[in-house]
Amino acid sequence: MNIFQIFISDEGEKDVVFSPYLEMAINSVKSSIPHTSHHIYSHQELREWIQHEYGNEILQAFDKLIPYAFKADLARYLLLYKFGGWYFDISVRVLNGVNVGNDIDFITFFDMPLYSKVSYACNNAIIYSKAKSIILEDTINEVLKNIANENYGKSVLAPTGPICLGKFVAKHTEKLNIHTGLFTELTPSYPNKNRGFVLDNGILFALHKPGNIGGDLTQLGAKGTNNYGELYRVRNIYNKNIHLPNDLILNYNI
Repeated sequence: MNIFQIFISDEGEKDVVFSPYLEMAINSVKSSIPHTSHHIYSHQELREWIQHEYGNEILQAFDKLIPYAFKADLARYLLLYKFGGWYFDISVRVLNGVNVGNDIDFITFFDMPLYSKVSYACNNAIIYSKAKSIILEDTINEVLKNIANENYGKSVLAPTGPICLGKFVAKHTEKLNIHTGLFTELTPSYPNKNRGFVLDNGILFALHKPGNIGGDLTQLGAKGTNNYGELYRVRNIYNKNIHLPNDLILNYNI
């Protein structure tokens, strides 16, 4: 079983030192989830891998995205589409491990409509998928279309994130074995909401980053990151100097 994580930063790859919280979160994933390989991809590693596996146009789409979180969104879909396995955000803390049977095609967690403004969004901080998933293929193509046409959608979660993913989980739910847990506030009546990922059997699987932090990882000690929420607010999520065909799609055979 593969586990993929991503950390994109302005810091040189050899200079990256994870904060104590992030180290703890990473170790929780490695110690709780059965796996044969675990890798944290850097920005340059992703660029080289995408170019090698998917070609220059998909790399240009990756490069056109300015928010690092949005780059990581596209990259996680591409990694899981190629290899299959688990993806975890670098700040996710796993509490209870889970074994995934061969009959399971996809694991995801419904996002909170309060933030997504739609009923079908799926949080993409944790994803399990088999390789060459039609869900991911459709999601990748939707993301590529949004990038090529510089679409912003109805919220910050639309161009590359939970709204994109959730649309195609819903589309394919009847023909695939998809397990849908819930991303939810564990202490909703308190200022600190303690958001977590609950499996469809009621087990608390993992915790989201602490507090009500959104947009970037600086409050968790990360350096050289950027804030996708702020970049979206000022309408600066796409590099306008990079031009792509409007009908760009994934053209790839594993």
